[in-house]
Amino acid sequence: MEIIGDNTCITSIRPKSKVVYCRGEPHRYWLELQFVDENNNPVSGLNVQLEYHPLASAKEVAMWKKYGNHDYNPTPPPNPPARVTDSQGLVRFDDLYWITVDVKVDGQQLADEMERRPLGLRRNPNSQPVTNNIFRPETRDPSWRTDVQEKAEASGHTHHYVTIGELCDRLPHIEGWDAPEPPKFHFPPGKSLKGTEIAREALEQRHVIEICPFRAWALALHDTKDYDLANGYNLGIMADLVYTAEATNPAIDYFFRQKCQDLSCIPQFAEFPSYFHTLAVDVPFRDHYQAPVYLNTGEGLNGEGDTRLFTVECGTHVLVAWCGTDSLLNVVTDLSFAPKRCLPELAGEGYVHGGFLEAYRLAKRKFGDKLDAINKSLEESGGAKKLFVCGHSLGGALALLYAAEMKSSLPVLYTYGMPRTFTRAAIASLDDITHYRHVNDNDTITQIPPDADLDNAFYETWGPLGDKLGFDWSVTTATGLSMAVRDLAYQSAGLVEKKDPYWHHGSTVIFFRAQQCAMQAASPYQKNLVDGQAYTRHFVATKLFLVPSLNEECLKSTGEHQAAFIQCLDPASLKKTFPQNTNPTLNGIGTDPRSHSMAHRYLPYIHNQVLELADPTRDISRKAMRERFRDEVEKSASGSNPDEVERNREFLALQDMLPVTLNRIRAEETGKNALIRFAEVTDEDVEFSQ
Repeated sequence: MEIIGDNTCITSIRPKSKVVYCRGEPHRYWLELQFVDENNNPVSGLNVQLEYHPLASAKEVAMWKKYGNHDYNPTPPPNPPARVTDSQGLVRFDDLYWITVDVKVDGQQLADEMERRPLGLRRNPNSQPVTNNIFRPETRDPSWRTDVQEKAEASGHTHHYVTIGELCDRLPHIEGWDAPEPPKFHFPPGKSLKGTEIAREALEQRHVIEICPFRAWALALHDTKDYDLANGYNLGIMADLVYTAEATNPAIDYFFRQKCQDLSCIPQFAEFPSYFHTLAVDVPFRDHYQAPVYLNTGEGLNGEGDTRLFTVECGTHVLVAWCGTDSLLNVVTDLSFAPKRCLPELAGEGYVHGGFLEAYRLAKRKFGDKLDAINKSLEESGGAKKLFVCGHSLGGALALLYAAEMKSSLPVLYTYGMPRTFTRAAIASLDDITHYRHVNDNDTITQIPPDADLDNAFYETWGPLGDKLGFDWSVTTATGLSMAVRDLAYQSAGLVEKKDPYWHHGSTVIFFRAQQCAMQAASPYQKNLVDGQAYTRHFVATKLFLVPSLNEECLKSTGEHQAAFIQCLDPASLKKTFPQNTNPTLNGIGTDPRSHSMAHRYLPYIHNQVLELADPTRDISRKAMRERFRDEVEKSASGSNPDEVERNREFLALQDMLPVTLNRIRAEETGKNALIRFAEVTDEDVEFSQ
């Protein structure tokens, strides 16, 4: 552009204007945009449009008109033609005016493409939520950079991190989304559909635009008959989440509709003082969790009982979590031991715990349409969706009843601290249900009802009244107590044959506090008359995560899979230690109700086991305690009870088999990333010895 005339100016207290003529074209600018995903892979084939900003804001135009009597037209020049990104995700615009522009992309094309892109491994720790949990303070690192950002800035380029809503030129069709507003994380309010701004001062350079994939979180759940630790952990969190009083604190809805759509951090559930991060994988947004359905028979005008559960589904699975004992009504249900004949839809023969059956039938009667909707969803998916069921305590019993009715759908059931529910005859017809029953040491609830016939003369004599009084009558009257003690004693001693006793269903997973007794020299001042040296006993203990069914998997495996196991154990010995359909009596006949808490006993232990396997190089106290125990077992082998030594070696061998329980999540890249992300943001939780 050529300037004609003198364009110099001199400062003065009385400014004077000067007319300067220009001819020719003004300087034009260029802009390069490179679109990549979180893994720095180019996004090619995108239709990219630049839109010039108005030359002045409406406020400025109004001010000039009001005070300068100047009617200014802020309309910018025509937008440049759209361009398409090349194989490197790069597009270049030339001949631009020196005006701020907004970058926009075809909305439907972008959404469809970014649904197929997996998340990058690393998440920004700046996005960890602020929490009132003093044991899990927020993390803030202002210097944090994404991998893409580090490479872009090292090359002298400007970096932008955006969600698809900050690039879309229009709202795309989102499959399975019927809410009036688009998902908040991907379409942030106030920023969506406006484009990504490039200031005029930032022209004539390359801008690398890193796009967050259009994904959502889903729990890592695996449809397998073998024990899966990811299932055990995630379903354990769900069995704890269902205890939430959803009417006053909608934590369930918030978890699935907010946390599972917020890709800034993996979904977590706070249960004071713990903060449980889930094992979550990213899935295409169309497979996101739908709104969960929370059901409580005690709510509403015609509320009755206190049976609670929630159901939720995504593109790959349906999850049903049943709530455990959380009120006096639940306690009455637990203690109503009177057996009822099994319904045909549950089992072909045998009996079921009367209190649990009534609680389950109440839920079916009040929420039959909601439960039928699950059947319909599974059928319509043609097998694409798998059914997962879980529950703690009473919730575990109700979950087993539900799984029994849904056995044709091949449910995967994980329970925690559940009581006995069916009798022996009924259990025989439920062998096809995949069920792993977690027991924390001597948890009291897992030991009731007793492994004995309860369909005795009391129930036959008292009929309906006996059914109502149930356990309360038998322990609160002299006659009832004497009858109960007599029958149980005779059956336990084998003097009376058990006709159809209560049995446990499923494969046992036990968290066991193992002990090794050793002798050590006492003080030199304490003398023994035999050899002159006094000895004292001391115990070394550790808690072990024992899954006896892993030995069966070991025996069946061959080749490369066999190498994943340390050594297979003797099946006969293991069966003797862990008898089927009952609790192993590893610590005698003791019982401890403190061992029953889901949030403070079961979950911390499972969490720490996942962490240990996800990050094998991390130093955590549970590993150190176990190694001390292992050393003591070997040092004491020659002078200790050989049965105790052999049993503890067997337990340690089972513990060493646990790495195979994460093989399925490690089989896919998204699963490997889930374990790495989990290990990066979580710490060892406090474990109780009981």
